[in-house]
Amino acid sequence: MNRRRSAQRARDMKMNRLLMAAFALVLFIGVCAQIAMMARLSGQNKLVVQTRKEIRALSASADNLYLGLSQYHNLERIAARAEQLGMEQPDETQLRVVNLPTVIDSTSTQSADSSGAEEMID
Repeated sequence: MNRRRSAQRARDMKMNRLLMAAFALVLFIGVCAQIAMMARLSGQNKLVVQTRKEIRALSASADNLYLGLSQYHNLERIAARAEQLGMEQPDETQLRVVNLPTVIDSTSTQSADSSGAEEMID
């Protein structure tokens, strides 16, 4: 009987060691998987931060471009630049010539004063 108990005890010890080794292996694999997942999340977080910085920079650049574009559409600035170039407003005695690309043979002329809506067709 004593042999039986010692054989049983030896099997139990062997089974305990095997279960402990399996538990340690599962625990090791779990820790490795956790570390790999955290590394992946950290990499993705860095990518998100970099993309957000890029978005902010592009947004600021777009705002600057819109500001520059609105400055070029400023009528007072256009009038001042035209005056610098020697341009002047037309008066009523001058004629405007309008060429329409679809009508090749016909040219329409209008007086500079558009309130009268005079039109002469050649």
